[in-house]
Amino acid sequence: MRCRSASIVLEVLDILVSVIGPVVAIVAVGAVVGPGLGLETATLSRLAFWILGPAFIFDGLAEADLPRETVLGLAAASVAGMVAAGLVGAGISKLLGNGFENISVDVVSSTYGNVGNTGIAICVFALGDEVRPAATVVLVVVNTIGVIVGVSLATARTGTPSAAFRAALKTPLALAALAALPINVLDIQLPAWVDRPVGLVAGALIPVMLLTLGLQLRAVDVSRPEPGVLASGPSKLLVAPLIAWTVGGLVGLDSIDQGVVLIQASMPPAVFTMLVALEHDLGPKRMTSALVSITALSLLTVPIAVAIAR
Repeated sequence: MRCRSASIVLEVLDILVSVIGPVVAIVAVGAVVGPGLGLETATLSRLAFWILGPAFIFDGLAEADLPRETVLGLAAASVAGMVAAGLVGAGISKLLGNGFENISVDVVSSTYGNVGNTGIAICVFALGDEVRPAATVVLVVVNTIGVIVGVSLATARTGTPSAAFRAALKTPLALAALAALPINVLDIQLPAWVDRPVGLVAGALIPVMLLTLGLQLRAVDVSRPEPGVLASGPSKLLVAPLIAWTVGGLVGLDSIDQGVVLIQASMPPAVFTMLVALEHDLGPKRMTSALVSITALSLLTVPIAVAIAR
């Protein structure tokens, strides 16, 4: 048993290196080369937020092929993990004496996980390529809700909660999800002249996000994490996966799909949290600091989640 556990840990560490290694390389290019080329964080973040991100969401949701019961179960478990983590993160942040903006940053960092480039890759490695559709459904749920929560909290600073929620529903990512949903449900086959361009644009999202992160890191002292990590770290890496995995079992997901939910919920904050923060001026330095710090901490917790899922 001890040998098997050691083998699993070594395998997980290997995939973390092979997945996160290229990610770190692209981020480094953004940080080192970007300024010399005159690249601007604002321009890249708006490109990702308004064009590449919606294409990514639309492409993922429109192509997902799973039974309705499984989709609902995956969504319920994912949302439960996000809600629990958000409440815990907000509670800890409040106890630490933070104001509305910092609490909002901590809530977004607690709920919005990196279920795309890293999460799907680790799910496929641990559980097999057949889990890709389930992992994609979780991606769409987390990305859509994450953006709605982030934009709602950002715009609530200058308006009413209802107006903030309406503004969030009008964001490009939310509209892309709403457009893709009937296509998926009705099993509509998109013509090639629509499907191929959308797929090509969607494929550009992850590298652009990582280059943007590299540029943004130059404005953050990564050796001195923001205090927000004390709130969002435990809630994102411990509360979210525990609740998502538990609810997945309660709603009847099989062990494989429950494992997908667990792994995806254990992911650190998504790079898109930084894009939301930049686009809406929601504590971008604090958000970026949480993103980097919690990603480093996740190297200790993600292998445990993968071992349980397997």
